[in-house]
Amino acid sequence: MTLLNKIHAKVKQKNYLTFDEYMEMCLYYPDLGYYNNQSISLDPKNSDFITGPEVSFLYAESMVQFYLKCKAHKKLDNIIEFGAGSGELCYNFLKNISDKDLPKKYYILEKSKYLIDQQKIKISKLPKKYSDVVEWIDKIENIDNVFLIANEVLDALPAKLFLKKENKFYEKVIKIKNNELFFSTIDCDDLSKDKILNIEKRIGLEIPNNYSFEINFMYEKFFSDIFSNIESFVFIIIDYGYSEKEFYHTDRTSGTLQYYKKNTKIISPLTQQGTFDISISVDFSGVKRISEKYAIELLIYTTQTQFLLNTGILENSYKVKNEFERNNILKNLLFPTDMGENFKIMIFCDDMHSNFKLQSKDYRHKL
Repeated sequence: MTLLNKIHAKVKQKNYLTFDEYMEMCLYYPDLGYYNNQSISLDPKNSDFITGPEVSFLYAESMVQFYLKCKAHKKLDNIIEFGAGSGELCYNFLKNISDKDLPKKYYILEKSKYLIDQQKIKISKLPKKYSDVVEWIDKIENIDNVFLIANEVLDALPAKLFLKKENKFYEKVIKIKNNELFFSTIDCDDLSKDKILNIEKRIGLEIPNNYSFEINFMYEKFFSDIFSNIESFVFIIIDYGYSEKEFYHTDRTSGTLQYYKKNTKIISPLTQQGTFDISISVDFSGVKRISEKYAIELLIYTTQTQFLLNTGILENSYKVKNEFERNNILKNLLFPTDMGENFKIMIFCDDMHSNFKLQSKDYRHKL
């Protein structure tokens, strides 16, 4: 049975699918979803998009430098990486860290069995003393003193879609007519209405008519699973997104939802399901509010450019001997028009030594 057939069957059960349910099926359905089928590859040669660690080993070297800086002020025996993609970050992290600083365990929490297979092949190329450190897990429990990494994870969490028209809020859903999928709307439930009204209060603006936008209800579970089950951690989040005021700017009338196939944006997500990526920009203000509920400190909110510059990427870049290649890597990772300003860094900690200082420019006031 194809993924499209399974989606049709699911729609017929209750006459519609909410977008978060649809996105979950498109990306993660066993053996058929975009991230969970035998054709998936996040190697830059075959992938529909490229992440920072795939651009160059220099990215992992900066991560190592930051890890060591944190480790000098806090006990961090273990690492957990969420959604490790091709395994490139893990591979280069372990390859470039000294034996004395090697973590006890480098855990990878990955949903896709096909990506796990690719990660295992990649990690097996390391010397055995490094590859033996890596362990795959499917949930977090009994792991403390941890350095956590979530690189481009939050943008792949399914979110709900909403629309305001004629001064009324609707949830956008997928329905079937004449055996074809199409977008439709249903009335907002009370929980969603409350969320929307609270957004308007916080940003001090009324959402205009003919305005489409997203709200991610999955952040809460994602972070509560972490904050409730781990003690003593530093958590670095790398992703593209905005503060709440930017996310719900009145000029952003179509929201932040994007569909990518072969490095090209596609318009309609209602055909060829499972063959393209779906992503939604991160509402970093929403993430900060969740951390406050758990009394977790946000150490810094900055840009990828600032983070990499302050973790030695320029100095380390001279390891790339070819000048053209070196400049191209730095352009991709640092320039505002590429990843540098679009990607933000959030760093959380449950308890950090007071002497710990970060040099990067801090944008927490924007949240």
